[in-house]
Amino acid sequence: MKIMSEIIIKIENLTKKYGNFTAVKDLYLEVHRGETIGLVGPNGAGKTTTIKMIAKILRPDSGRILIRTNHSELEDLQHVSSTATRIGFLIDIPNFYNMTAYQLLRYFANLQNYPKNKREARI
Repeated sequence: MKIMSEIIIKIENLTKKYGNFTAVKDLYLEVHRGETIGLVGPNGAGKTTTIKMIAKILRPDSGRILIRTNHSELEDLQHVSSTATRIGFLIDIPNFYNMTAYQLLRYFANLQNYPKNKREARI
């Protein structure tokens, strides 16, 4: 039986910079099983950047994201397949409208860690 207070996502000292602008600085966050969270703040506060790092669209400059998959221990997100995370998200302004179909398929294959040696043949 799973404990309701079990941590499923743990973010430690997460930082992301764009040049001289720090979008996310030393973020610490725990999400427990069964919780639904929302990130609230003004434009430029780092909400979308944080979600993109959790979704593995962006890599953090420092810090780490730990996630509980089907295994019992928290694992570093950098070493976990995107399909194993079962995290849903919706970004308010998608960036792929200007992509070609080929670019979009490559983008999603990369997000899902689809094997590079099979991508081109499938696309």
